Amino acid sequence: MNTYINLDFLYYQRKLVLDGVDPKEEQYKQIVSSFNKKMKECELNKAVQLIILGYKEKYAQYKFYGGCFYEIKTPIIDTEYPDYLGMNDFYMPKEEMKRKDIEHLILRIFKDDYEKTNTRYLQELELVFTESQDLNDTIEKTLKGKVFSKKESSESIIFTVEDSPISEIEITSKKFILRTNPDKWKAYY
Repeated sequence: MNTYINLDFLYYQRKLVLDGVDPKEEQYKQIVSSFNKKMKECELNKAVQLIILGYKEKYAQYKFYGGCFYEIKTPIIDTEYPDYLGMNDFYMPKEEMKRKDIEHLILRIFKDDYEKTNTRYLQELELVFTESQDLNDTIEKTLKGKVFSKKESSESIIFTVEDSPISEIEITSKKFILRTNPDKWKAYY
């Protein structure tokens, strides 16, 4: 499956239109729909690649990653969040996902109450997989063009990225964590 998709919608700042809808948002609706379909159906390493590409050069709106795996046919369930998550964090278990190769998705959110007008920023995106994955090559290829270092230990591999909205990516055989760089955060309203 071709993973190319125009990701400009991830960075678009909605314009308020009196008694109407922002025409640019209307243009992006079909692209967002294609993005969601691709994230639900592509190989897992391609979905991870699209997450990295979304944050590689610009700080993306995390809401699109929060909903891209959602199974529309899922009955309404009262999802229990793990105790270790904060009140602004987002959690989606596999029971709510179209994909069955992901155990859960967590978006850890920082809420800035004072300095940046009550805005929320993605600090960390975490995917836990149902089976072991080898994402090392996918991450290296996707980060091509960026200066990054790689530190391996017995438990994980950490890619530290320079001059990017991605601060670092940590992987284990069953987990992918993308951490963002607070210096690159952007508020979307």
